[in-house]
Amino acid sequence: MIYELREYRIKPGCLQEFVRFMDEELLPFQASKGVTVVGSFTVPQDPSRYVWIRAFANERERERICQAVYGSSEWEERFGPKCDELMEAQGLQVSLLEPTPGSRLQ
Repeated sequence: MIYELREYRIKPGCLQEFVRFMDEELLPFQASKGVTVVGSFTVPQDPSRYVWIRAFANERERERICQAVYGSSEWEERFGPKCDELMEAQGLQVSLLEPTPGSRLQ
């Protein structure tokens, strides 16, 4: 299993709208394409940050699902533009994580 830690910098005053958008629209869309959402979070000390984690069985599955999500007309026409509207232009950081042998997330 591999995990992605996705950290977003949200435009000032847009965090609550972004959380609603993620919870009600984007996360269900990604799940419909095969994404396993492990969890989503805000950072109380920094109201411009949103963090979520998604999981994939392996790198091949990750590539296939990412193509299904980001190569879709829904992403191009709806989800991508909304993310651009609410997120800072340079506000995306993605880290691939591997569980340690003792991790509960395997």
